[in-house]
Parts: sequence; C-alpha cells; structure tokens
Amino acid sequence: MTGRRAMARLVAAGLLVAGPALADPPSAPPPDPEHGKALFRACSLCHTLTPDGGNRAGPTLWALFGRPAGSVPGYRYSEALKNSGIVWDENTVSRLFEAGPDTVTPGSKMPLQTIPSASDRADLVAYLREVTTPP
Repeated sequence: MTGRRAMARLVAAGLLVAGPALADPPSAPPPDPEHGKALFRACSLCHTLTPDGGNRAGPTLWALFGRPAGSVPGYRYSEALKNSGIVWDENTVSRLFEAGPDTVTPGSKMPLQTIPSASDRADLVAYLREVTTPP
C-alpha cells in the first residue's frame, strides 16, 4: 500500500469515528409566538402593539423592526436612546433582553428586565415580529 493510499484510509477511518462529533448540533425548536404573547404581558404595562395604540410609559412597538431607536413621534425618549444608533431587529431586541437595558441602552428610561432563556427571547421576538409588522 502506498503512503497516499494509507493516508486516505486513515483519514476516512477518522471521519467515520469522528462523524457524529463533526455533525451540526441539534437545532433549537422553532420559536413559539403564542408563548411570546404570554411573555409580552409584562411588557404590555408600558407598550402597545398597534398603530393606534399610542404611547404609554414606553412607546408603541408598532412597526418596531427596522426602526431606529428613539424615533416614534410624540414619545419623549432619553437622549441616551435617541443617540444610541440602534436599529431594532431580531438581534437587537433579543440582545436587549439578554443583557438588559442597563447594558444595551444605558441611560434610557426602560426598567431593568432580562429574559435569561434564549428560547423565551426567540418566542418573544417571533411574537413581536408577527404582531407589529405592518401588512
């Protein structure tokens, strides 16, 4: 057996042994917007979801995704949020609840709230995406 052929067999044997270890990790279940709706109840004290819902202690979340932070007309934002440079998308919303407003938007008026579970954050984001996106 030549050196090249022996090497090929060793590599092939190694891939067979290591195959499962090299496979993609199991994927997370798809987000559950219904669970996200339940999680949003705590947020509903300060935020509405519809174009005519108006602002409360926090601004309406209607048309949230793709919107620059601090840009809802008629809501009095902190300077920190207006100048944050954030554009809300799935990642920035998730990060807000992963790290907390004190980290992501320091100096803003949003009270400290975190959602430690990545799947819970994904569920909340899926719900927000579903109900705040204009038709």
